Amino acid sequence: MVFFSSIGYSQDNFTVTIERQFSSNNCTMGYLITNNDVLCYTLELPWADNSNNISCIPNGSYNGILRYDKKDGWRIQLDNVPNRTGVQIHMGNYTSEIQGCILVGTNANIDNCNVQNSATAYLKLKKAFYGTETPNSTPNKKIVVTFK
Repeated sequence: MVFFSSIGYSQDNFTVTIERQFSSNNCTMGYLITNNDVLCYTLELPWADNSNNISCIPNGSYNGILRYDKKDGWRIQLDNVPNRTGVQIHMGNYTSEIQGCILVGTNANIDNCNVQNSATAYLKLKKAFYGTETPNSTPNKKIVVTFK
């Protein structure tokens, strides 16, 4: 008989909800929620009919995959966004740093359409996924990101 340990290999979903709260001609801002807790603020481009690289994405739920090939070493990328590829949650402070992606920050400035302390918010997201600040393996979790 072979027994498989479930330690470090949770089958749970990792759900992320992005509650959009503010939209203007310059940006879209809201909150990122995991485990029923508001984790940080979000910053996206304004809605521009889902045009590639210049619009936030449509409301809905998208599966996520992990990417380890970028400079920051860890990202959630969304799958099956209509007419889009490469949509990711990553670090940054200004809409000029994104092409349809989602930035995170611990503080937000609606008047200037930016988020601050992005690296801190990003570490909080990573810790929420792994359950630790120093992961040594990737848990078997399905990632679902919902935009409202």
